Amino acid sequence: MTANKVDGPQWVTKSSQIRSARKEGIFLRGEHLFAWVSEESGVEKDPPVVGIVIRRGFKRAVDRNLMRRRLRGCIMEVRDLLKPGGVYLIECKPGAETIDYQLLVKEVRSLVSRDIT
Repeated sequence: MTANKVDGPQWVTKSSQIRSARKEGIFLRGEHLFAWVSEESGVEKDPPVVGIVIRRGFKRAVDRNLMRRRLRGCIMEVRDLLKPGGVYLIECKPGAETIDYQLLVKEVRSLVSRDIT
């Protein structure tokens, strides 16, 4: 039996990749989030690359981890809007863990779907 593979983004985990996404991406500002978007990869068949950055302004590790999980969930909900080969870096501001999840999804959707050309 073969398992169904869920098409999803490739996650950025290295600090050098995060620095590169910040340097080469276009900066977009939201109410609770920042995003850097670039079309770095020239190969259309590559999956989108997504990085999540949580600032140290969160007072507790529990809040940082909660925010990281919520942002991953948001990305998975809007993954159909991610362009193949695109690079997305999302950073959240402290206090974003208190907002409603659907508002967070809406903000991620608006940042990811902006036309950067």
